[in-house]
Amino acid sequence: MGIMVFSVVISFVVSSAVVGAMLVWGRHLLPLDRVNHRSLHTGEIPRSGGLGILLGAGLAVLWSMHGVSMGEGVALLLGIAMLAGVSLLDDFRAVPAPGRLLVQVLSSICLLYWLDIFSGWMAAVVMTVVIVWSINLYNFMDGMDGLAGSMALVGFSALALSGLLAGDTEYAVVMSSIAAASAGFLVFNLPPARIFLGDVGSTFLGYMMAAASLWGMERQIFPWWVPLVVFAPFWIDATVTLLRRLARGERVWEAHRSHFYQRAVLAGWPVKRVLLVEVALMLLCTSVAIAGLIAPMDSPGAEIRFMF
Repeated sequence: MGIMVFSVVISFVVSSAVVGAMLVWGRHLLPLDRVNHRSLHTGEIPRSGGLGILLGAGLAVLWSMHGVSMGEGVALLLGIAMLAGVSLLDDFRAVPAPGRLLVQVLSSICLLYWLDIFSGWMAAVVMTVVIVWSINLYNFMDGMDGLAGSMALVGFSALALSGLLAGDTEYAVVMSSIAAASAGFLVFNLPPARIFLGDVGSTFLGYMMAAASLWGMERQIFPWWVPLVVFAPFWIDATVTLLRRLARGERVWEAHRSHFYQRAVLAGWPVKRVLLVEVALMLLCTSVAIAGLIAPMDSPGAEIRFMF
């Protein structure tokens, strides 16, 4: 437990310090998110604040690699570095969608190599699609003050708790560190936001959401439905919105204001109220997931419930 407390404190301090320094000393160097017809904010807000989360959680991610082969460790670092690099570049200067997608696919393959849990090309293809979708859905949902950071704080905290319940300290340390780094960023991102995640932050969180889900299943910490329930507020909104836009023949790779949270703000709800409702929904989903994990294992159907 001591290592977890230490890791949480370090991740929070590093993340908040990095973001704070970016705003105080590096603001003039940051890319700006200017108001357009798709925006929910006012004024010019700097982005790429997700670098704080990336650096804050980095030590925990590195620590998680002890005991793995050098090849697997290099694969994970390479995947994160490639994704962070193209996403940061996209924050400053738009990278064409095919280029971003190619890097996301390559990063997903690196993640699968690190996990080393799927055999066969069909399973690898399916999992690559899942990881790429996870990366993009988090990016799609990063459109309102405090929303993406709150989902990271609540979601990864729930996964950390599941690790503790399973007695897996290593997993719990990494998950709680990502949650703490997200909290450090939220200090500056709650409404009214002073800085945004940017693609470098949202894609990293989406990547780690997929990694955490697959890693937790590989270590038998939870069954497949747990991360689905935990992150349901994000993937349901993103998936339903994508399908609706596809049905209307829209260009789904372009920015828009069709998500449920965006429509609520456009309908007149204050951003803070929408955020509170979203956080309440996140907490409800995580409570359901954790309740399913801690249900007495000697109850009827408990083994079937854990497996499925």
